[in-house]
Amino acid sequence: MRRPSLIALIAITVLFVGAALPAHAANPVGQDGIMVILLDEGASPVQRDLDAAETVALTMARDTTAGTVASASYGVESNEIVTAESGPAGVRLVDDVITSVRGMDIGPARSDQFTALADAFAFLSRVDAAEGSRVAFVTAGRILGESENTRERLISVADLFAAEGWVIDVATLPSTEPVLRELMSGLAAGSNGFFYDTGTAAGIATLFENYSQLTLANSMNVEMHDNSAAIVNLDIAPHTNEFTSVFVRQHESVDVAVFSPNGTRAAAEMENVDIRTTPSAVIVRIASPVPGNWTLQGIGPASKLVASVDIDNPLELRLIEQPPLPVGEAAVIEAAAFNGESAQLLSGADIVATISKASGTTEVVALNDEGVNGDRLASDGIYSVKLSAPKAQGINHVDLQLSWTDYAAILRSDTAFRSESFPIINLTEVKDVETSLGNYATVARVQVLAGDYPYLTSPGDISAVMAGAGGKFEAIILPVDEPEPGRAWEFDIAAIIPESGAYEVEVTLDSVFEGRPFTRTAPIATSSATIVIEPDTILGVPVWEFGALGAILVLIAGFTIWVARKTAPFGYIVDDSDRIVVDFARINRSFVKRIFSKNVLAASDLPDLPFSGSSFKFNGSDVTLIHKRAIGDPSMRVNSRPVGPEVELGENVWLGVGGRLLTFQLSSRRAEEDVSEDSTGGEPAPVPSHSD
Repeated sequence: MRRPSLIALIAITVLFVGAALPAHAANPVGQDGIMVILLDEGASPVQRDLDAAETVALTMARDTTAGTVASASYGVESNEIVTAESGPAGVRLVDDVITSVRGMDIGPARSDQFTALADAFAFLSRVDAAEGSRVAFVTAGRILGESENTRERLISVADLFAAEGWVIDVATLPSTEPVLRELMSGLAAGSNGFFYDTGTAAGIATLFENYSQLTLANSMNVEMHDNSAAIVNLDIAPHTNEFTSVFVRQHESVDVAVFSPNGTRAAAEMENVDIRTTPSAVIVRIASPVPGNWTLQGIGPASKLVASVDIDNPLELRLIEQPPLPVGEAAVIEAAAFNGESAQLLSGADIVATISKASGTTEVVALNDEGVNGDRLASDGIYSVKLSAPKAQGINHVDLQLSWTDYAAILRSDTAFRSESFPIINLTEVKDVETSLGNYATVARVQVLAGDYPYLTSPGDISAVMAGAGGKFEAIILPVDEPEPGRAWEFDIAAIIPESGAYEVEVTLDSVFEGRPFTRTAPIATSSATIVIEPDTILGVPVWEFGALGAILVLIAGFTIWVARKTAPFGYIVDDSDRIVVDFARINRSFVKRIFSKNVLAASDLPDLPFSGSSFKFNGSDVTLIHKRAIGDPSMRVNSRPVGPEVELGENVWLGVGGRLLTFQLSSRRAEEDVSEDSTGGEPAPVPSHSD
């Protein structure tokens, strides 16, 4: 008949138990969690297996935090799982189960591992165990009914427990075959449990770490010779609350001991000593040990002996938290040995820091609590040192080491601090400044940079002082541009210069960066200032400009009057056919000639005249012909007489030149006819007689 699957077996068992004992399901036991310890009866034929099983089971029973301990042994058949409250009752329960297994003549060659797990699942289901309840499966690993599906069935069991939030911890015994260790390791991993290989000292040490809340460090790992002693020295630092030595021995006959610095052996009778002995392990716990050199010792037959130590020292060595250190500036780091949040006063202690800097260099420094070299207050528990200036920004790793003058013990810790490029200021001076009294003048420009990048800051963080022959005075800070409201990275330094001379400008940036206050002062800049004397003004215009403007206006007015008083050209020159040759009033001249030669017309400007070298001058009602014989026509006649240098022209004065006869007239009949014709629409108007 085919063997039913494990899941079906567990399901049937749970249903059967649930139907038989409904009261237990309704009133579950151990709401704070249950620790079920299952002991494989297959350990009984092998003394080493029995010793390891007893060590594991008793350790779990003593140190479990579960509210209830349950235990049973199993072989070809499973025994009933019995419960007890955790503590002494739970330890006695597990000890009784171990005693029953030791009393067996011979255990089963193979045990029904799956039935034991099914019974454990049914038990936890019946009592409605809380999540986190654990099953400690202490087994030799030999499986009754093993088949090709064993691995898959174990995975099914692990999944079934994990689905309920229950955990299976597996501890394989020293005689367990390697392939079975691998199978059982998978069972523990599948249910989020731990796997302990008790065939190794590391496996037992891990068990003690998990159940006794120890952090074990290997101190002894030796192959002992017959009746020889294995000795290891152990340095215990001051302030240690407790230290625990866990000896894992191959033979129970190996005697292990712990000796104090004065040579006294730790004994169970001492108030501060607790010793637990199991076949495979001995735990020696010492409270408030005196600092100094302790000794671990083992004596016995040739065998393997491993000892690990857990030291509970509350001192925590660390740097005092602080903002990043500025690149390029010497700074102070502080460290202390803390007990909780309080720095402890240390007597005869030294702290040394090995700093691996972000720049790639290493610096070793000794910190002090003497009030010197950066330490603010002596004997306050805070150790300090002033470092050389960091050269690069980044993470600086620190290895702290605490040691004592009178003891060999050393405490270490790894920590780090950051270094950052803090803002700097660049000052550009204005060499030559020209200004007037009472007015602000720019004397320098400041840029604020963090590394190679602009750094925005408030104008209130910058102060500027100017110093000259008359003393010191404040300057104002003016943002050149504001990328953010009220914040800029470029500023003008301006001041009211009291007098001409040389001035020094000192600019200081006082701000907070990355949580650390800092101050930057730019190199002093020099500037030469000249005070320009402003003239007296009227309505903001200098008086001399008013005077010059008045003079110009007078000249313009005089020139205008002078031009206006000159007589404009008038009259006509007609030929012998009474045709108008020149109409003086209509001559088109340039603007300059009309202004500066308004009353004088050169004959050369009259293209229809047959002569040159003469000019006509008009003055009031008089017209004068001015003739220059040297450049004019010498044959020219006026009223049949040779022309003189100046000749008054009147009505109908004849001008004869080169056979032509011209007449000067004050008015022209032809011109009057043209005007009359224009006014009557094209018909000639009557011409008045000369008498009119």
